[in-house]
Amino acid sequence: MASVARPIVLLLVPFSLLLTACGSPQGAAQPTTIATSQAVSAYVQIASSDLAVGQNRFTFAIIDRGHPLKGGSPHLSLFSLRGGRAISEGTAVAHFNDFAHGLRDTSQNSAAVEIGGVYATYIPLPVAGNWGVQVTLRYYGHTYQLRQGFTVRPHSLTPAVGSPAPLTHNPTVAQVPAGLLDSGRPPDDMHRLSIAQVIARHTPLLVLFATAAYCTSRLCGPEIETIKALEQRYRGRVDFIHIEIYKNANPQYGYAPAVLQWHLRTEPWVFVVDRQGNIRAKFEGPTTGQEIAPVLDRIVR
Repeated sequence: MASVARPIVLLLVPFSLLLTACGSPQGAAQPTTIATSQAVSAYVQIASSDLAVGQNRFTFAIIDRGHPLKGGSPHLSLFSLRGGRAISEGTAVAHFNDFAHGLRDTSQNSAAVEIGGVYATYIPLPVAGNWGVQVTLRYYGHTYQLRQGFTVRPHSLTPAVGSPAPLTHNPTVAQVPAGLLDSGRPPDDMHRLSIAQVIARHTPLLVLFATAAYCTSRLCGPEIETIKALEQRYRGRVDFIHIEIYKNANPQYGYAPAVLQWHLRTEPWVFVVDRQGNIRAKFEGPTTGQEIAPVLDRIVR
């Protein structure tokens, strides 16, 4: 990918107006409403932008009258659309990813607090093409039964789970000032190593792509705080690298080379890389430490 045609933006942003007005990044999965039953004011907003054949982390919000629902465990029925038929592809249960839990209601955290979280589950998607999901949720005495369409690509745009991580030579504080690597003030301490260096020495690695000051989705700040807490917990066992979305930590210089190399179209992203340099998990959008930590536990053994 030589360039990114549109600003990076998470598909799920606060307020119903922004959900429809911001659009989705070029190349992102394009959700299309199939049908909505019962609660005509409600709809499913899919937050995962890079769904491809294989195992996927599938995230979504349920919006009712402009407000996201914040709890419960929706039941999902999945179906592929082939030859004019809807073919059942299995079921799943999603759980609420409460990424706003414990956040202070500050201007930096306002978007995360407004959204509260997203529903997340892991699902196999065996074929590329058009798909649909029926989401059923019992929530405070009301039953939601909503359908939403989405597209599954043959291959991920971003590096796939199980594939080798790109050998990125991202700049470090040994080469340039921290203020040119991180728009946060003060910058965090996750800029000491390059991805290529860590892979070469066979150390477990977590890579965070996020920008503190220029986050289009307004959800990077809370994720940076989550990863900083994990860094404290796994220090000495896992290396942590934070890559700013923009070169020189400033949008006027365009996207950072690492962002282009990893083919990222949304923000934030977290990738977990094992000792052999293979990607073991990836998380799009704000994600709790409770969801990421089990993957770290597996790769440090």
